[in-house]
Amino acid sequence: MISKFILGTLKFFIVDSIVNILGDLFEQPWAMWAFIGWGWLSILVMIASFVDQVPKL
Repeated sequence: MISKFILGTLKFFIVDSIVNILGDLFEQPWAMWAFIGWGWLSILVMIASFVDQVPKL
C-alpha cells in the first residue's frame, strides 16, 4: 500500500516534469537545441574529468 503510493507519487512528479520540459523544448528553435546539447556535453565532460582526477589525488 505505502510502496504503491510512493511509486505513484514519484511517477507523477517525474513524468509530469519530463513532459513539461520536453513540451517547452519542442517550442524552441533549432539554435536553442544546439546550445542545450552543448551545455549537456560540457557538463558530461566536467563530470568525466572530475571522476578521472579524484583517484589521482
